[in-house]
Amino acid sequence: MLRTVVTAALLVVAQWTAAIAADAYPSRPITMVVPFPPGGGADILARVIGQRLSEVWGQPVLVESKPGAAGAVGAASVGRSAPDGYTLLMAASGALTPANSKDLAPVTLVSAPPYLLAVNASMPVSSVKELIAYLKARPGEVNFASSGPGSASHLSAELFMAMSQTKMMHVPYKGIGQAVNDLIGGTVSVMFGPPPPLLPQVQGGKLKALAITSSERSPLFKEIATVTEAGVPGYEAVGWYGILAPAKTPREIVGRIADETARALKVPAVQERLAGVGATPVGNLPEQFARFLEADIAKWTSLMQKAGIAP
Repeated sequence: MLRTVVTAALLVVAQWTAAIAADAYPSRPITMVVPFPPGGGADILARVIGQRLSEVWGQPVLVESKPGAAGAVGAASVGRSAPDGYTLLMAASGALTPANSKDLAPVTLVSAPPYLLAVNASMPVSSVKELIAYLKARPGEVNFASSGPGSASHLSAELFMAMSQTKMMHVPYKGIGQAVNDLIGGTVSVMFGPPPPLLPQVQGGKLKALAITSSERSPLFKEIATVTEAGVPGYEAVGWYGILAPAKTPREIVGRIADETARALKVPAVQERLAGVGATPVGNLPEQFARFLEADIAKWTSLMQKAGIAP
């Protein structure tokens, strides 16, 4: 009986201590790690959300870039950080694997935009059907860019090639920003990438958007057809951006970050900023984001195994 009473008392003390920590959070600057080079979608969203959280909390949210291994390096560094809520990760599709996801606690899904299938402005194609015909006439000669082997931009192209029975040469980069620059310059010809870094270049006439990768057209750019309706039935590859914390971060702190991020995503100025780069805000619960990640990781892990791609 004494053991039971002591255990119950310790549980109450732990809950009370966690509640106090959550109430005091944050009391110092927060670092939001972006596991990709500057200029990509995760970097843009981290700065937009970070600025809003800084205003609300009265504490700086510092965005730090830690690129490498398609996002795995930065994700691993956050997973090794103290679970106190002061080191967060703005992750994106491809950055999480079955291995490193165990060290991270899902906080909230920020956005899940479709990817854009974009080509260099000089490419003599204006539709997905024309692109497929162009690729079939030149098997393996046309190159496509990605943010790294095993990244979402890489796997989206692999899925496209498998379903359209085409072949392209893969040119991996260390991040989306560098890949977009070379796509504009013509070093590479094709890319599947997130709207934030690509859409402004499409609107400026430097790139052509042939399609989006969702199953339905996006309300943000209804004029762009889906890959499915443009020539590859059943194709779908949705990217995502979300905030994670080190595993074992107190639930109260995780919940507070999720709540404040959700509120930030409802601010008109934030929504307008996200819409400008093709990102629709989400802001769900940690449990919902966890289920989303489980399904997403399983889908792409299966594709990698079938295609013989090492994580």
